[in-house]
Amino acid sequence: MGCLFLGWETFVYLGISRNFTTNRTMSYLFIFVFSIFCFIIYLDRSYSHRIVRKELEKLAKFQSKICLKKFNVKCSTFTSGRKNLGFHYRKADLYFMEDAFIIVGFYTLFSKKIYRSILILTNEIELYKQVFNKADEITIPNQLNIKSSNGEVYIDFGKPSFTSTNVLIRLKYLSDFEKKLIKI
Repeated sequence: MGCLFLGWETFVYLGISRNFTTNRTMSYLFIFVFSIFCFIIYLDRSYSHRIVRKELEKLAKFQSKICLKKFNVKCSTFTSGRKNLGFHYRKADLYFMEDAFIIVGFYTLFSKKIYRSILILTNEIELYKQVFNKADEITIPNQLNIKSSNGEVYIDFGKPSFTSTNVLIRLKYLSDFEKKLIKI
């Protein structure tokens, strides 16, 4: 009977050892897959950031047209239709120009700005498309509400469908002077 008990004890020990090795392998596999996933997200975000930075450098050509720059403006966005993740951000840099309004959305990571997208609202679409050829959107807004009841600026552009995105941006805490500078 002692021999049988010893055999059972050995069997249980080997089973625990096998499960321990399997769990260890699964945890390494999970860490590897998670690392690859994070690396792909990092590459995507860094690519978007580089494109927006290059587009912002082109603003130097329009330096004489810039009326005002305002940084770190709180905002909220809502998209419908095809989900374009470039328009999901909580803060933006604003550039008020004579004939355009530029919104550069970003998020912060360890107090560093990571740019998501650049949006140019203007009637001079062809002029801005020649200069800002990689901007996410250069368009005339469907709706622009500067005088909302809660003091926010509402900007609506695009059409909701399977192939395009409708975006609603709410800019918060803009002064009346800044609201008057929005010329489209």
